[in-house]
Amino acid sequence: MAASWGLVSVVNKRLLEDVHPIPLNFLVRIVAIGALLAMTVPLTAFHVWPYGFGINAPAFWYIVVAACVTWLVAFTAYYYSLRAGRVNVVAPVTSTDPLWTAVFALLLMGAALRASTLLGMAVTICGVVLISRWMDDGAATTTGPVDGAVVPPPEAKAAAPIGDTAAQSGVASGRGVTFQVVALSLLAAAGWGLGPVLVEMAENAYGAPSAFMMLESQLIGMLALGGFILWRRAALFTRRLDSRAGTRLIWLLLASGTLEALYAVLFYLVIDQIGAVLAMLLSATAPVFGILAGMLLLKERLSGRLAVAVVLTLGGVFIATAARLFA
Repeated sequence: MAASWGLVSVVNKRLLEDVHPIPLNFLVRIVAIGALLAMTVPLTAFHVWPYGFGINAPAFWYIVVAACVTWLVAFTAYYYSLRAGRVNVVAPVTSTDPLWTAVFALLLMGAALRASTLLGMAVTICGVVLISRWMDDGAATTTGPVDGAVVPPPEAKAAAPIGDTAAQSGVASGRGVTFQVVALSLLAAAGWGLGPVLVEMAENAYGAPSAFMMLESQLIGMLALGGFILWRRAALFTRRLDSRAGTRLIWLLLASGTLEALYAVLFYLVIDQIGAVLAMLLSATAPVFGILAGMLLLKERLSGRLAVAVVLTLGGVFIATAARLFA
Protein backbone atom coordinates (compact mmCIF):
# COMPACT_ATOMS: atom_id res chain seq x y z
CA MET A 1 0.00 0.00 0.00
CA ALA A 2 2.69 2.48 1.04
CA ALA A 3 4.96 1.47 -1.84
CA SER A 4 2.22 2.13 -4.40
CA TRP A 5 1.78 5.68 -3.11
CA GLY A 6 5.52 6.27 -2.94
CA LEU A 7 5.90 5.24 -6.58
CA VAL A 8 3.08 7.59 -7.62
CA SER A 9 5.26 10.60 -6.71
CA VAL A 10 8.04 9.48 -9.02
CA VAL A 11 5.70 8.66 -11.91
CA ASN A 12 3.95 12.02 -11.57
CA LYS A 13 7.29 13.83 -11.48
CA ARG A 14 8.04 12.39 -14.93
CA LEU A 15 4.55 13.19 -16.20
CA LEU A 16 4.96 16.85 -15.21
CA GLU A 17 7.68 17.18 -17.84
CA ASP A 18 4.97 16.92 -20.52
CA VAL A 19 1.67 17.88 -18.86
CA HIS A 20 0.67 20.96 -16.87
CA PRO A 21 -0.29 20.24 -13.23
CA ILE A 22 -4.08 20.76 -13.29
CA PRO A 23 -4.66 18.93 -16.61
CA LEU A 24 -2.44 16.11 -15.30
CA ASN A 25 -4.61 15.86 -12.20
CA PHE A 26 -7.68 15.66 -14.46
CA LEU A 27 -6.22 12.96 -16.71
CA VAL A 28 -5.07 10.83 -13.78
CA ARG A 29 -8.62 10.98 -12.33
CA ILE A 30 -9.98 9.47 -15.57
CA VAL A 31 -7.53 6.57 -15.42
CA ALA A 32 -8.10 6.08 -11.68
CA ILE A 33 -11.89 5.82 -12.18
CA GLY A 34 -11.41 3.12 -14.80
CA ALA A 35 -8.91 1.27 -12.61
CA LEU A 36 -11.20 1.50 -9.57
CA LEU A 37 -14.10 0.05 -11.54
CA ALA A 38 -11.86 -2.77 -12.76
CA MET A 39 -10.88 -3.53 -9.15
CA THR A 40 -13.99 -2.84 -7.06
CA VAL A 41 -16.60 -4.48 -9.27
CA PRO A 42 -14.98 -7.95 -9.11
CA LEU A 43 -14.16 -7.48 -5.40
CA THR A 44 -17.82 -6.74 -4.71
CA ALA A 45 -19.31 -9.27 -7.13
CA PHE A 46 -17.22 -12.13 -5.76
CA HIS A 47 -17.66 -11.00 -2.12
CA VAL A 48 -13.93 -10.55 -1.57
CA TRP A 49 -14.74 -7.56 0.64
CA PRO A 50 -17.92 -6.49 2.47
CA TYR A 51 -18.22 -3.08 0.80
CA GLY A 52 -21.02 -2.52 -1.70
CA PHE A 53 -22.05 0.46 -3.81
CA GLY A 54 -24.58 2.02 -1.44
CA ILE A 55 -24.82 5.68 -0.38
CA ASN A 56 -27.25 8.11 1.26
CA ALA A 57 -27.69 11.87 0.93
CA PRO A 58 -25.57 13.04 3.91
CA ALA A 59 -22.73 10.70 2.99
CA PHE A 60 -22.96 11.81 -0.65
CA TRP A 61 -22.46 15.47 0.24
CA TYR A 62 -19.61 14.75 2.65
CA ILE A 63 -17.83 12.93 -0.17
CA VAL A 64 -18.51 15.84 -2.56
CA VAL A 65 -16.77 18.25 -0.19
CA ALA A 66 -13.98 15.74 0.46
CA ALA A 67 -13.46 15.29 -3.29
CA CYS A 68 -13.17 19.03 -3.94
CA VAL A 69 -10.75 19.44 -1.03
CA THR A 70 -8.69 16.41 -2.02
CA TRP A 71 -8.54 16.55 -5.80
CA LEU A 72 -9.11 20.21 -6.69
CA VAL A 73 -7.12 21.83 -3.86
CA ALA A 74 -4.71 19.32 -2.30
CA PHE A 75 -3.67 17.42 -5.42
CA THR A 76 -3.31 20.61 -7.48
CA ALA A 77 -0.99 22.03 -4.82
CA TYR A 78 0.84 18.68 -4.74
CA TYR A 79 1.43 18.64 -8.51
CA TYR A 80 2.69 22.22 -8.49
CA SER A 81 5.05 21.43 -5.61
CA LEU A 82 6.38 18.40 -7.49
CA ARG A 83 6.90 20.54 -10.57
CA ALA A 84 8.93 23.13 -8.67
CA GLY A 85 10.74 20.85 -6.21
CA ARG A 86 12.22 17.39 -5.77
CA VAL A 87 10.49 14.23 -4.62
CA ASN A 88 12.83 13.86 -1.66
CA VAL A 89 11.58 17.24 -0.40
CA VAL A 90 7.91 17.14 -1.36
CA ALA A 91 7.32 13.58 -0.10
CA PRO A 92 8.30 14.10 3.55
CA VAL A 93 6.53 17.47 3.84
CA THR A 94 3.29 16.08 2.42
CA SER A 95 3.62 13.13 4.80
CA THR A 96 2.50 15.46 7.61
CA ASP A 97 -1.11 14.77 6.56
CA PRO A 98 -1.83 12.52 9.60
CA LEU A 99 -1.09 15.49 11.84
CA TRP A 100 -3.53 17.65 9.91
CA THR A 101 -6.05 14.84 10.23
CA ALA A 102 -5.69 15.04 14.02
CA VAL A 103 -6.27 18.80 13.97
CA PHE A 104 -9.34 18.61 11.72
CA ALA A 105 -10.73 15.67 13.70
CA LEU A 106 -10.50 17.87 16.79
CA LEU A 107 -12.22 20.79 15.09
CA LEU A 108 -14.95 18.89 13.22
CA MET A 109 -15.53 15.78 15.31
CA GLY A 110 -14.38 16.75 18.78
CA ALA A 111 -11.62 14.12 18.84
CA ALA A 112 -9.07 14.62 21.60
CA LEU A 113 -5.42 15.47 20.87
CA ARG A 114 -3.00 13.34 22.86
CA ALA A 115 0.22 14.68 24.32
CA SER A 116 2.14 12.41 21.94
CA THR A 117 0.27 13.96 19.00
CA LEU A 118 1.26 17.46 20.10
CA LEU A 119 4.88 16.36 20.60
CA GLY A 120 4.91 14.70 17.18
CA MET A 121 3.49 17.84 15.59
CA ALA A 122 6.27 19.93 17.17
CA VAL A 123 8.98 17.53 15.95
CA THR A 124 7.47 17.40 12.47
CA ILE A 125 7.28 21.19 12.23
CA CYS A 126 10.97 21.35 13.10
CA GLY A 127 11.68 18.84 10.35
CA VAL A 128 9.68 20.82 7.80
CA VAL A 129 11.50 24.04 8.75
CA LEU A 130 14.86 22.31 8.29
CA ILE A 131 13.77 20.88 4.94
CA SER A 132 12.81 24.38 3.78
CA ARG A 133 16.32 25.58 4.72
CA TRP A 134 18.30 22.62 3.41
CA MET A 135 16.23 21.48 0.41
CA ASP A 136 18.86 22.67 -2.10
CA ASP A 137 21.52 20.43 -0.54
CA GLY A 138 22.59 17.63 -2.84
CA ALA A 139 20.33 18.61 -5.73
CA ALA A 140 21.29 16.63 -8.80
CA THR A 141 19.55 19.14 -11.03
CA THR A 142 18.01 22.53 -10.45
CA THR A 143 14.34 22.86 -11.23
CA GLY A 144 12.76 26.20 -12.01
CA PRO A 145 9.76 27.68 -10.26
CA VAL A 146 6.22 26.99 -11.32
CA ASP A 147 6.37 29.45 -14.21
CA GLY A 148 9.40 27.64 -15.62
CA ALA A 149 12.07 30.24 -14.84
CA VAL A 150 15.46 28.65 -14.18
CA VAL A 151 17.01 29.18 -10.74
CA PRO A 152 20.83 29.32 -10.58
CA PRO A 153 22.44 26.52 -8.54
CA PRO A 154 23.69 27.38 -5.03
CA GLU A 155 27.34 27.35 -6.16
CA ALA A 156 26.65 30.01 -8.79
CA LYS A 157 24.86 32.17 -6.26
CA ALA A 158 27.75 31.95 -3.81
CA ALA A 159 30.37 32.77 -6.42
CA ALA A 160 28.56 35.78 -7.86
CA PRO A 161 29.90 39.26 -7.03
CA ILE A 162 27.99 41.32 -4.50
CA GLY A 163 27.15 43.94 -7.06
CA ASP A 164 25.79 41.43 -9.58
CA THR A 165 22.12 42.30 -9.79
CA ALA A 166 21.24 39.18 -11.78
CA ALA A 167 22.90 36.92 -9.24
CA GLN A 168 21.12 38.66 -6.37
CA SER A 169 17.86 38.21 -8.25
CA GLY A 170 18.68 34.50 -8.62
CA VAL A 171 19.21 34.17 -4.87
CA ALA A 172 15.87 35.85 -4.16
CA SER A 173 14.21 33.66 -6.76
CA GLY A 174 15.74 30.53 -5.20
CA ARG A 175 14.44 31.50 -1.79
CA GLY A 176 11.04 32.16 -3.35
CA VAL A 177 10.99 28.69 -4.88
CA THR A 178 12.00 27.15 -1.55
CA PHE A 179 9.12 28.86 0.23
CA GLN A 180 6.75 28.03 -2.63
CA VAL A 181 7.57 24.31 -2.63
CA VAL A 182 7.21 23.95 1.14
CA ALA A 183 4.01 26.06 1.25
CA LEU A 184 2.39 24.10 -1.58
CA SER A 185 3.44 20.81 -0.01
CA LEU A 186 1.91 21.85 3.32
CA LEU A 187 -1.31 22.93 1.56
CA ALA A 188 -1.46 19.50 -0.08
CA ALA A 189 -0.88 17.81 3.28
CA ALA A 190 -3.61 19.90 4.91
CA GLY A 191 -6.09 18.96 2.18
CA TRP A 192 -5.16 15.30 2.43
CA GLY A 193 -5.53 15.56 6.20
CA LEU A 194 -9.02 17.04 5.95
CA GLY A 195 -10.18 14.49 3.37
CA PRO A 196 -10.11 11.40 5.66
CA VAL A 197 -12.07 13.28 8.35
CA LEU A 198 -14.81 14.08 5.84
CA VAL A 199 -14.74 10.48 4.60
CA GLU A 200 -15.10 9.21 8.16
CA MET A 201 -18.05 11.57 8.65
CA ALA A 202 -19.56 10.14 5.45
CA GLU A 203 -19.02 6.58 6.65
CA ASN A 204 -20.63 7.45 9.98
CA ALA A 205 -23.58 9.02 8.18
CA TYR A 206 -24.09 5.94 5.99
CA GLY A 207 -23.07 3.38 8.62
CA ALA A 208 -20.23 1.81 6.63
CA PRO A 209 -17.75 2.57 3.86
CA SER A 210 -18.64 1.69 0.29
CA ALA A 211 -16.95 1.32 -3.08
CA PHE A 212 -19.34 3.96 -4.40
CA MET A 213 -17.70 6.52 -2.09
CA MET A 214 -14.30 5.91 -3.70
CA LEU A 215 -15.73 6.16 -7.20
CA GLU A 216 -17.82 9.22 -6.36
CA SER A 217 -14.78 10.99 -4.95
CA GLN A 218 -12.75 10.42 -8.12
CA LEU A 219 -15.67 11.35 -10.39
CA ILE A 220 -16.47 14.60 -8.56
CA GLY A 221 -12.78 15.48 -8.60
CA MET A 222 -12.60 14.85 -12.34
CA LEU A 223 -15.67 17.01 -13.03
CA ALA A 224 -14.42 19.86 -10.82
CA LEU A 225 -11.01 19.82 -12.48
CA GLY A 226 -12.53 19.56 -15.96
CA GLY A 227 -14.75 22.57 -15.26
CA PHE A 228 -11.78 24.56 -14.01
CA ILE A 229 -9.75 23.68 -17.12
CA LEU A 230 -12.59 24.76 -19.43
CA TRP A 231 -13.12 27.97 -17.48
CA ARG A 232 -9.43 28.90 -17.60
CA ARG A 233 -8.94 27.39 -21.08
CA ALA A 234 -5.77 25.87 -19.72
CA ALA A 235 -3.26 24.24 -22.04
CA LEU A 236 -2.81 20.51 -21.50
CA PHE A 237 0.77 19.91 -22.56
CA THR A 238 3.99 21.76 -21.83
CA ARG A 239 5.37 21.06 -25.32
CA ARG A 240 4.54 19.46 -28.63
CA LEU A 241 4.72 15.70 -28.22
CA ASP A 242 6.03 13.34 -30.89
CA SER A 243 4.76 9.76 -31.19
CA ARG A 244 7.42 8.39 -28.85
CA ALA A 245 6.71 10.99 -26.16
CA GLY A 246 2.97 10.45 -26.59
CA THR A 247 3.34 6.70 -26.08
CA ARG A 248 5.44 7.26 -22.97
CA LEU A 249 2.82 9.71 -21.68
CA ILE A 250 0.02 7.16 -22.08
CA TRP A 251 1.95 4.45 -20.23
CA LEU A 252 2.88 6.82 -17.41
CA LEU A 253 -0.74 8.00 -17.07
CA LEU A 254 -1.90 4.39 -16.89
CA ALA A 255 0.72 3.68 -14.24
CA SER A 256 -0.17 6.73 -12.15
CA GLY A 257 -3.93 6.18 -12.23
CA THR A 258 -3.62 2.47 -11.57
CA LEU A 259 -1.26 3.00 -8.63
CA GLU A 260 -3.65 5.56 -7.12
CA ALA A 261 -6.59 3.18 -7.51
CA LEU A 262 -4.55 0.32 -6.07
CA TYR A 263 -3.66 2.47 -3.07
CA ALA A 264 -7.32 3.33 -2.45
CA VAL A 265 -8.46 -0.29 -2.62
CA LEU A 266 -5.59 -1.57 -0.47
CA PHE A 267 -6.21 1.21 2.04
CA TYR A 268 -9.80 0.06 2.53
CA LEU A 269 -8.72 -3.58 2.77
CA VAL A 270 -5.94 -2.82 5.27
CA ILE A 271 -8.34 -0.78 7.41
CA ASP A 272 -10.71 -3.75 7.40
CA GLN A 273 -7.92 -6.06 8.58
CA ILE A 274 -5.97 -3.99 11.13
CA GLY A 275 -7.90 -0.75 11.65
CA ALA A 276 -7.50 2.83 10.45
CA VAL A 277 -4.74 3.83 12.90
CA LEU A 278 -2.34 1.09 11.87
CA ALA A 279 -3.25 1.66 8.22
CA MET A 280 -2.38 5.36 8.50
CA LEU A 281 0.87 4.52 10.27
CA LEU A 282 1.83 2.17 7.45
CA SER A 283 0.77 4.73 4.87
CA ALA A 284 3.03 7.32 6.51
CA THR A 285 6.04 5.28 5.35
CA ALA A 286 5.22 6.06 1.70
CA PRO A 287 7.80 8.91 1.47
CA VAL A 288 10.57 6.40 2.17
CA PHE A 289 9.59 4.49 -0.97
CA GLY A 290 9.21 7.78 -2.88
CA ILE A 291 12.66 8.99 -1.87
CA LEU A 292 14.28 5.64 -2.75
CA ALA A 293 12.49 5.55 -6.11
CA GLY A 294 13.49 9.16 -6.78
CA MET A 295 17.13 8.30 -6.11
CA LEU A 296 17.02 5.20 -8.32
CA LEU A 297 14.83 6.43 -11.20
CA LEU A 298 15.25 10.23 -11.19
CA LYS A 299 18.88 10.26 -10.01
CA GLU A 300 18.03 12.60 -7.14
CA ARG A 301 20.62 12.88 -4.39
CA LEU A 302 19.96 13.12 -0.67
CA SER A 303 22.54 15.10 1.33
CA GLY A 304 23.35 14.21 4.91
CA ARG A 305 21.68 17.30 6.37
CA LEU A 306 18.55 16.88 4.27
CA ALA A 307 18.40 13.20 5.26
CA VAL A 308 18.39 14.28 8.92
CA ALA A 309 15.52 16.69 8.25
CA VAL A 310 13.55 13.97 6.41
CA VAL A 311 14.06 11.50 9.28
CA LEU A 312 13.01 14.19 11.76
CA THR A 313 9.83 14.91 9.81
CA LEU A 314 8.86 11.25 9.49
CA GLY A 315 9.87 10.65 13.10
CA GLY A 316 7.43 13.34 14.19
CA VAL A 317 4.64 11.63 12.28
CA PHE A 318 5.53 8.33 13.97
CA ILE A 319 5.57 9.91 17.44
CA ALA A 320 2.19 11.50 16.81
CA THR A 321 0.54 8.23 15.77
CA ALA A 322 2.46 5.32 17.32
CA ALA A 323 1.08 5.76 20.84
CA ARG A 324 -2.37 4.79 19.55
CA LEU A 325 -1.04 1.31 18.77
CA PHE A 326 -1.15 0.48 22.48
CA ALA A 327 -4.52 2.08 23.21
